[in-house]
Amino acid sequence: MNLSPTTPTIETFPLERPLLRQRTRDAKLARQRAAASLQFFIGGEENRLAMFVCQSDAMIGMAQPILLIGPSGCGKSTLALHLAARLAASMSLGGDSTAVKQTVATDFAREYAEAVAADDLLPLRESIDEAPIVVIDDLHSLTGKSPAQNELSVRIDRRIAAGKPTIVTSKRLPSETRGIRPQLASRCVSGLTIPIHLPASESRITILRELALLRGVPLSDDLIGLLNAGLRPELSVLALDAAIKQVDLYCRMNSCPPEIAAVQSAINSAGQGDDIDLGKITRVVAKIWGHRTKDLRSGSRKQSVVRARSLAMLLARQMTPNSLDAIGDYFGGRDHSTVLHAIRKTESLLEQDGDLSRMMHEATEKLAA
Repeated sequence: MNLSPTTPTIETFPLERPLLRQRTRDAKLARQRAAASLQFFIGGEENRLAMFVCQSDAMIGMAQPILLIGPSGCGKSTLALHLAARLAASMSLGGDSTAVKQTVATDFAREYAEAVAADDLLPLRESIDEAPIVVIDDLHSLTGKSPAQNELSVRIDRRIAAGKPTIVTSKRLPSETRGIRPQLASRCVSGLTIPIHLPASESRITILRELALLRGVPLSDDLIGLLNAGLRPELSVLALDAAIKQVDLYCRMNSCPPEIAAVQSAINSAGQGDDIDLGKITRVVAKIWGHRTKDLRSGSRKQSVVRARSLAMLLARQMTPNSLDAIGDYFGGRDHSTVLHAIRKTESLLEQDGDLSRMMHEATEKLAA
């Protein structure tokens, strides 16, 4: 059958996983690996570059380090381990549990601090320098930890000079992450950078279908399409799997086959807990700016507080159903015209101010997580 140019192409490849001697202690990543039920990666146009690189031995070995960037739940860690496994196999180390050293950036920072306190940095440095392949997860979590960043910069430099593969994951480009030092950012982007995106519509349909088969939930194509349409955009595979489990739970509780009501139950369940209120927005923005929540709700005219408050007002307008009057009342009893002025000014500044734009992106990402 001839496919038209507009027909979406969905590709898959089996996920390879290295033999690891030490599992990461990061609870989030551990849960993700435990829940990652699909043994292959499914991608469409949104992840065409990642699909190509992950299946190309020449591309994998072309440049170091390899940096995978993307939102939480997009599969960065899974693909990092896949790439590590491919590299280990190419180095005839596929069955060696010491071939790949995986660590979370926060664990590295903690181990570095402990080594400094004990005046015994050599073992930590050797564990990074001598490992054939190193995977460093969640680089963005090193924000504000300058000593650990400086140490990691040196370690990556040593590995690059020695020709040893290093794979790094981060939510966003290190150069666009507040609190990541330029030295470390430049090291991480000096090799191959691969953006990873959450599954788009056609990929989601395929993933939902595969998850339904895996869970033994006999969903028709019509019900799969209904479920896909009802779920909010940009969900991780874990969230899609949770929706399938919710359909299964509904059917078991009501002793019925999959039906529209079961799908609607999953859609409703996926929306629970996702409501963003003014308090959450204020807390997130205040933390990013280094202020207290009460500062943003006060009458302070300190410039940094005003900018943070205005950004919080903009996010409140975009992400909540609150009126301008309600937003103004929450932020210190301001009237709707003051709120509108602050929002419009912030929107204008976002087009010119790179730092403010990065803060907006960071806040939005944290609120959507």
